[in-house]
Amino acid sequence: MKIRQLQYFLVAAEEQSFTRSANRVHIHQSALSRAIKELEEELGVQLFERGKGRIRLTWSGEVFREDVRCLLSFLNHARTRTKAAEHGYRGYLRIALTDGLAQPQLTELLEICRAEEPLTEIRVLEMTVSEMIQALKFDQIDAGFTIHSGHAVEGQCKEVAWTDRLVFAIPSHHPLAARDKVPLSEAAMHPMIICHPERCEGGFDVIDHVFRNARIPDPLVAAYVSGHELMMMFVSAGYGIGPALESQVALYSHSNVVIRGIRDEIEEAATFLVRLARPSSPELERFIVRVKKIGMKIK
Repeated sequence: MKIRQLQYFLVAAEEQSFTRSANRVHIHQSALSRAIKELEEELGVQLFERGKGRIRLTWSGEVFREDVRCLLSFLNHARTRTKAAEHGYRGYLRIALTDGLAQPQLTELLEICRAEEPLTEIRVLEMTVSEMIQALKFDQIDAGFTIHSGHAVEGQCKEVAWTDRLVFAIPSHHPLAARDKVPLSEAAMHPMIICHPERCEGGFDVIDHVFRNARIPDPLVAAYVSGHELMMMFVSAGYGIGPALESQVALYSHSNVVIRGIRDEIEEAATFLVRLARPSSPELERFIVRVKKIGMKIK
């Protein structure tokens, strides 16, 4: 059983097509089909049900996929730790960032980690909330940050790292720019730049909760974006107004965009640290302590 066979198997399980799988891994379809067939013969089971132009996993294939994911994750982790050791590192953390987060708090956190623990390598990985949940499940990351308030997953725990005020980014020539604070009911009457419900799931969740709790109809969406930087570009171009985290929009300066608070009484948006509900490594424990210190300082 070869690692490449296992990698081909996972790709085929995702694509449900030998043709698409072969294109994705840049080999001939016959070579990929042969690799999968050899894997099935070695295991003595049928991993895929084959149909015209389409394949799908058998129950044996479903079970095998779970174990292969764990195995390849373990091998990748071992490879990365070995490379880190070669460069002088003594510890290793894999931290996921979702929802396009790039808050000043995260910058400060990484700076502190580098200063206090220079021999621990921290690899930061961008992904969606759903990808983060799966990555934790298969031990592909150690922890992750999200502003999504849901996704209570068995075996995982989440705690508030810090909170952030919600504001509106508004084109300077927009009628709402003259206000010091903007009522949600008035904001909902104007086109908005909103976080994409899949690529920026946490940001979409925050805004959705704000309007639902205020019992205000869903806003008119001018464009969906994957993060604050793209949102500010659309706002600057006059496409609409953008609900955003105050700390994040402060990172992107546009001369023709103004930032206004929200008049309604709403809760601040929480940034959560998510990890597995099990004893953490010493490196992760120290990382969590630093997260809590930053959260307390902000309060």
